[in-house]
Amino acid sequence: MSSATTGLALVTGASSGIGRCYARSLAAAGYNLVITARRGDRLKELAGELVRVHGSSVETFQVDLSSVDGLESVVKRIKEGIPVDFLVHAAGFGTRGHFVDIDEDVVSSMVNLHCLGAASLVRNALPGMIERNRGRIILVSSLAAFLTTAEYSLYSATKAFLNTLAQGLRDELAATEVRVQAVCPGLVKTEFVDSPTFKGFRYEGVPEKYWLAPETVVKESLYRLEHRYRPVLVPTFGARMFLGILNAPLVGALIRGMMGAAGRRRIKAGKPAMF
Repeated sequence: MSSATTGLALVTGASSGIGRCYARSLAAAGYNLVITARRGDRLKELAGELVRVHGSSVETFQVDLSSVDGLESVVKRIKEGIPVDFLVHAAGFGTRGHFVDIDEDVVSSMVNLHCLGAASLVRNALPGMIERNRGRIILVSSLAAFLTTAEYSLYSATKAFLNTLAQGLRDELAATEVRVQAVCPGLVKTEFVDSPTFKGFRYEGVPEKYWLAPETVVKESLYRLEHRYRPVLVPTFGARMFLGILNAPLVGALIRGMMGAAGRRRIKAGKPAMF
């Protein structure tokens, strides 16, 4: 990680999983932090750890960024003048189920958090970064941004938004030292998969080699921000190979068609589309 970017980092979703790992890694690199999450007790525990272990200055912000008021409160803090040098938007959640069956409030919350939240935080952090000609932004996306199936359409769509945003911003910021990355992990061992939403998902059917530790994702993400930079990062070789095959003109179209047909057959039979 470039020492030139050390300053203040704002990390959302910092109470657990990937967000917590980013907060720890950035504190270890010398950043002071503003960390946000819904669970205040977790934030205070993490803040105490970062102060004790790294001597960081840490401000906690207990807030639900899926709500308009929650997002506006963090944006207001940025507008008040905190110089965000590193923004990590790791707050997020998953849905599983047919789109028509998902509660409208859940649809709104996911779009607010993944899309509007990312856009608003980036939009308000960027002016200061551009003025200082330094800055790093990481949007935690997903491998699901590249493909979807029944029961995951909403989640995949919101993550695809993050990838497209990062790609466009890379071009817009070409004359600056500001970099934006959407990181797209697959299955990660975090509390994300333990939520009631994914009850019944047969994770035991997924081989161990396909699981990632959040520390692995964060380490690769931070490294690739400074070395062989690309705006969209898939942090494992196997996943990159899989996506390469899916994007191949003939073979990819065939595989996508087979996957889609298999999912539709399961839906018609009254079974989940996958797992």
